Amino acid sequence: MTRASAFSMAGLTGTTRAVVAALAGALIAANAHAQSYPTKQILVASTASPGSSGDAGLRLMALKMGESMGQTVLVDLRTAARGAQAYAVVSKAAPDGHTITFGTSGTYVYGRFLFKNMAFDVLKDFAPISMSLNAPSYVTAPNSMGINTLKEFIDYARKNPGKLEYASTGHGSYFHLATEALKTAAGIDMLHIPYAQANFPQLQNDWTSGRIALWLTTWANVGPNLNRFKVLAIVDRQRSKHQPNVAPISELLPNYEPFVVWWGFFGPLGLPAPIANRIATESRRAMLLPDIASKLDDLGLTVVGSTPEELATLLRQDINAVAKVVKAIGLQPE
Repeated sequence: MTRASAFSMAGLTGTTRAVVAALAGALIAANAHAQSYPTKQILVASTASPGSSGDAGLRLMALKMGESMGQTVLVDLRTAARGAQAYAVVSKAAPDGHTITFGTSGTYVYGRFLFKNMAFDVLKDFAPISMSLNAPSYVTAPNSMGINTLKEFIDYARKNPGKLEYASTGHGSYFHLATEALKTAAGIDMLHIPYAQANFPQLQNDWTSGRIALWLTTWANVGPNLNRFKVLAIVDRQRSKHQPNVAPISELLPNYEPFVVWWGFFGPLGLPAPIANRIATESRRAMLLPDIASKLDDLGLTVVGSTPEELATLLRQDINAVAKVVKAIGLQPE
């Protein structure tokens, strides 16, 4: 113990000194554990749908993370039961970073509002590690409308209440809730046309034909069809390199609270901060490798690579924003 630390301990009671010493010892042990981590294979219980862009992004990350960390990073799909299977694996695991989970905002954010019997509460039952990737959506309108800006669209919608149709991939989906948030922020009334997953080709056809006045969708759909549509805004907290001249929607509608589709890592409760930070750092390093970054970009994904603290903040922001929309439209969990 240094002279300074001995001096600072001198004025403490015996009990307090014991507590401080115990905490210091625990911190030293955690740091030592983090320095040796990982000591075996890392299991990632993933709720990302097989073949989805999030699943592909995770597998690209896992390979490079394993190479960098000197241990295999094994992706184990646990998509059933709304994330409950992944939670069952992670909640029973030792908080040593060798068993973690990876999933989407659909599981961690929207599920709490859509389903009555969720097996977990992400705010209480997991340790945040990193928001890794997101897939911003773009507000699009067909060229046939002759509209060039979001303001023009809003003005037109206000003059034609209830006459314009917007599309989504179903009630309670991200695209439904995000568009309802736009309606509320803009003070407009549009008719919601929900398409079931099986009818997605019909949605795309109705969109490309100009029947649908507005659709919030990802770059995977927008990119190949830029000649048919005007991109009015991006639903994200920053501009997109694909459309750098298009402003984030919150710049155009200051009362709009953006939330996006994202994927991220979580660990068991009690996961030491040094280990959580190591996983966050390694995953970000993997995503920023030129060959991986290029493939992620092709998938329409944006690298976020947040710290654990940033994920905790962003998670609460998204939950609060979605809660307001759910309340406004009276959506009830099933």
